[in-house]
Amino acid sequence: MSLFVNTNINSLIAQRSLNTASSGLQSAIKRLSTGYRVNQAGDDAAGLCVAQGLDTQIRGNKRALLNIQDGLNMMYIAEGGMSGVTEDLQRIRELCIQAANGVYSEDQQQTLFNEVDQRLEDIDVIANTTIFNGLNLSNGEIQKAVTLQSGCGSDTPNNSIDITGALTDMNVSALGVESTLNGTSTGDEIRAYIAKLDEAINLISENRSMLGAYQNRLQSAANNLTVMNENYEQSKSQIMDCDMAEESANMVKYQVLQQTSAAMLSQANNIPSIALQLLGQ
Repeated sequence: MSLFVNTNINSLIAQRSLNTASSGLQSAIKRLSTGYRVNQAGDDAAGLCVAQGLDTQIRGNKRALLNIQDGLNMMYIAEGGMSGVTEDLQRIRELCIQAANGVYSEDQQQTLFNEVDQRLEDIDVIANTTIFNGLNLSNGEIQKAVTLQSGCGSDTPNNSIDITGALTDMNVSALGVESTLNGTSTGDEIRAYIAKLDEAINLISENRSMLGAYQNRLQSAANNLTVMNENYEQSKSQIMDCDMAEESANMVKYQVLQQTSAAMLSQANNIPSIALQLLGQ
């Protein structure tokens, strides 16, 4: 083997091996301490790009899930108002059926219609106090479409639900059930009013049923988003997360290589000193 003093090839090789081992050890320690396989773009540029796209989808889906819950809460409140108004209308209808029977005096009929009037006032109270987040849902004062963002995308048909049509104006005047009945009302007049009550009850029932359909649709959308996020999280984990067992083995490997490279570098640095022996030093 030739002996050179100016250029120590063995030392250069040992230095390169030491640098490689040190770099590998540093990478293994970083991955073990952070739990991530990709800590910077250089670790896996393509993988990081894919993971960022998945993260965008995941975060969007999480926000959409919260939107859906807000929408469901709003619809539960609206449906509660509908339930209260329906109960009042049903009771008014019972009273009118009772009053239409010709066995009562005018004073007795008036007693029945006094409760009718109180129930009608209660309907207006419910209509004006069924409110969610400042939006009055039941008195016709909403000035905009109530469109729920149920997905994380910008495509309106696939990411939103317009529930405006299911929100009923439940004021007495809007329902067409204002009452002018009194103790002198005839049976025919009372029966004509019962027909108006039937129309109002049917309207609220139809819109309440539509709200139920929207609720089921939103629940289905929420379940779908949850499953999607589980799959996205799994895919992201396979790209970004560190395999702790593998990196633990890598750390031990690079520790050994670093120590042996350092020892070999020390030996290689001593090789040029052999030249002194040739010079009799």
